[in-house]
Amino acid sequence: MTAERTWVAPIDGTPRNELTIRRARVPGTDGLRELHIEAGRVRRDAPQSNTDREAEPGLDAGGNLLLPGFVDAHVHLDKAYLLTEAEREHGIPEATLAGAIGAVERLGRRPLAEVHARATRAVRTMVAYGTVAARTHVEISASTNPGIVEVHLELQREHHQACQLQLCAFPQLGLADPEIRARMRAALDDGVEVVGGCPYVDAAPAAHLDFVFSLAELYGRPVDLHLDFSDDPAQSQIDLVVERTRTHALQGRVLLGHVTTLATMDEYSRRKRLDALAEAGIGIAAAPATDLYLGGQGEPGFRSLAPVFEAISAGVAVAVVSNNIANPFAPFGNASLLQAAALAGVTHRASGPAQRRYLLEAISTVPASLMGLPPHGPAVGQVADLALVAAEEPDVAVTQTVPVLTTVRAGSVVAR
Repeated sequence: MTAERTWVAPIDGTPRNELTIRRARVPGTDGLRELHIEAGRVRRDAPQSNTDREAEPGLDAGGNLLLPGFVDAHVHLDKAYLLTEAEREHGIPEATLAGAIGAVERLGRRPLAEVHARATRAVRTMVAYGTVAARTHVEISASTNPGIVEVHLELQREHHQACQLQLCAFPQLGLADPEIRARMRAALDDGVEVVGGCPYVDAAPAAHLDFVFSLAELYGRPVDLHLDFSDDPAQSQIDLVVERTRTHALQGRVLLGHVTTLATMDEYSRRKRLDALAEAGIGIAAAPATDLYLGGQGEPGFRSLAPVFEAISAGVAVAVVSNNIANPFAPFGNASLLQAAALAGVTHRASGPAQRRYLLEAISTVPASLMGLPPHGPAVGQVADLALVAAEEPDVAVTQTVPVLTTVRAGSVVAR
C-alpha cells in the first residue's frame, strides 16, 4: 500500500457532508449495507437493495469493510521526516531516548516553512491511511522557533476538513526556564487546547507536574504527559500524577504517553498503579514503533511497551499511537495506525478476535474518547468519520494490515 493516492479534501471551503455509501460491510451487521450521510452524520443504515445501482452517485464500497476513522492520540508533526537529515548532518544517533532527543536538538531551530511542509506531508499521509483526527504535540523549547505555535494553528485551519488536529503545548526539554513557562501560557492564550508535560527531563519532576496541573486547572484544559519513558521502575512518576489528578479535579482528562516502566514492574506494583490509573480515569497512549525501538535496553528479550491488555483488564483506556514518523524516535513506520496496532498485537501476543478487536478500537473510538471527541463511525447518529478498508471482517483488517481504500471525514471523501 502506498499513501501516494488521490487527495480529494475540499479546497473551496465548502465540504459536501452528504454522501450515500453503497455495498458496505459494517461491523455488527449482516450482509451488505447502504448508509446515508447528511450534515456530516450517518442518518440511515439499511440493507443493500438488490437493484443494480453501481452507476449512481456516491461511494461504492465494493463489499469492503467500513470502520470508524482512525484517531492518533499522540503524534509529533513538527518532527516528522527528520531521520535522513539527522543522520546525514550528525551521524547515526544511538537508539535510546537520550540519543533521539539529542539528534533532533542538534539540528537546531528549523525554518518554519520547512516545518510546515513536513507537517503537511505527514497530515496528508495520515489521512491517506485512514486517520481523521489527531492530537499533535507542539514542542515549546529553546530548540524551537516561537512561531511554531502559529504554524500548527495554521495547519489546524488548513486541514480541518480532512483531519481534526488537536494541539498540545509540549515542553520537550523541561520547564526550568521561566521563558518556556511563559511560552506555555502564551500557547494556551493563542488557542492550543491541551497542556503537555515531560517531567522525566527535569531535575525537579514534582515541580514540573505542579506547573502543568496548575496551568491546566487555570485554563480549564486537559493534560497530556510524556511519562515514565524508562526501563527502570524506580523512576516511575505515576503516583505523582495520580495525586495531582485528584487534587486538581482532572479525573478523566489526563492522558499518559509511553509509561514503559509499567512493563518492568513486578506484578503487585504494576497492578497497584493500573488500579490507581483506572480510578482516576487516566488513559494510556502506547507507542510501539518508538517504545520498542528506544526502550528495552536491559535484559535480552525484554519488550519495553506498556501492558496494553493488562491495563484494559484493570479498566484503563488504552490508545495505540504512532508518536513519531520517520525520525530518530521512530525510524520505522509510515503513519499507518493499522500498522501500529498490528505491532502492538505481535508484541503482546494478541490472541483471539476479542483482543484483536480492541486493537482496532485502540486506534479509533478509544483515542477519540480520550481526546474528548464526539462518537464517530458507521452507526446511525454518529459523526461520519470513516475508513473503508480492503477486508470483509475486522479481524482481517488488523491481522493483515490491509490497505485503506477511502477516508471519509464528516461525510466528505477526503482521500481515496
